[in-house]
Amino acid sequence: MSTNKHGSAKRRVQAKRQQQKKTVRRRLSISLLSFLGLSTLLGFAFLLGGGAQQDHGAKKPTPKTTTVTLKPKEKEKYNRPSEAVVVAEEYPQDEEKVGFGLEDLIRKTQHSRPEKEPVTAVKGEKPLLVLIIDDVSQARQLQAIRRLPYRITPSIFPPSQINRHSNLLAKNLKHYLIHLPMESGSKKMNRFAKTLFVEDGPAKIRARVKEIRRLFPKACFVNNHTGSVFTSNYPAMAHLYGDLKREGFIFLDSRTTGRSVVPRVSKEYHSPYVARDVFIDNVQKRSAILAQLKRAVRIAQKRGYAIAIGHPHPATFDALRHAKSILAPVETVYFDDFYRSRFGK
Repeated sequence: MSTNKHGSAKRRVQAKRQQQKKTVRRRLSISLLSFLGLSTLLGFAFLLGGGAQQDHGAKKPTPKTTTVTLKPKEKEKYNRPSEAVVVAEEYPQDEEKVGFGLEDLIRKTQHSRPEKEPVTAVKGEKPLLVLIIDDVSQARQLQAIRRLPYRITPSIFPPSQINRHSNLLAKNLKHYLIHLPMESGSKKMNRFAKTLFVEDGPAKIRARVKEIRRLFPKACFVNNHTGSVFTSNYPAMAHLYGDLKREGFIFLDSRTTGRSVVPRVSKEYHSPYVARDVFIDNVQKRSAILAQLKRAVRIAQKRGYAIAIGHPHPATFDALRHAKSILAPVETVYFDDFYRSRFGK
C-alpha cells in the first residue's frame, strides 16, 4: 500500500515537472515570435523611413509656376485683380534672368543677336528709347501705363482665356502692338489660347492672321509672345511673315531665342529687321530693373536708339516711376513713331 502511494506521488511530481517544462517552452516560443514580429516591423519602418529620406534627398525642387500672386497691399496699391497674374515670357540664355522665376520656361540658346551696323544719334538730338509693355490684357494695365510720365507702347494680347474681349482695348488707342502667342519650348505656355505652332501649316497660319486683322482692323504692328520654337523655324516663320505683310502688319522680333530666323526672313521680304534690345524686368526688383534701363540708355546713346520690353508687373511700374534721372539722356517714343521716323513707313 505504501509502495503504491510512493509510486503515485512520484508520477505526480514527474507530470508536474513536464507541465512546467511545457509552460516554459510555450512562453519562450511566444517571446521569440513576439521578438521576431517586432524586429520585422522595425525593419520595415526603417526601410520605409530610409527610402522616404532618400527620395526626399534626391527630389528636385519643384519648378516655379508662371503665375505671380500678389500680396493684399500690392493688389490695392496697383489696382491688380485678386486672381493670379499671368506672367509669360522667355529669355535667351545670355540674358540676365536669375530670380525672375521662369527658368523652367526659358529656351536655352548658344547664339547671340546678329551684328548690326552702329547708328549714331543726330548731333544735338537725344537718342531714342522705345519702351514696350507686353502682356496687356486689362484696362487697368493701360491705366497704369498712362500714369507713367513716358511714351510707352502697350502690346495687347488677342482674345484669350485671360480676357475674351481684349481686342476692344485697342478701340481708342493710337499707339499699340499686338502680342501674338507663338510656340515656345514650354508646354505650359503653349496652352495659351490659339498659340501658333510650327506644325499648323500655311492655311491655318493664314487664317489666324486674317482673324487678327478682323480683331484689330487698325493695327499695324505685331510682336511675338514667347515663340522661341516658332521664330527659329524657317518655314513657319516665312509663312507667317508673308501673311502678316499681306495684311499690312509689321513684325517686331521680341527675340526670345538667339536662333531667330526673323533677320533672314525679313531680308528676303525686303523689310527692315527690328528687334528688342533689352528685357527690363527679367528680375522683378527695382534695382535690377533700373540697371536694365541704364543698359538700354547706353545702347541708345551708342547706336542712336534702343528698344526695351517690360511687363505689367508692380515692380516694373515702381521702377519706372523712379527712373526719371536714368531716362533723362534719352527721348522716349512710341514704337510706331520710331518706326516711321526711322524707316519712313
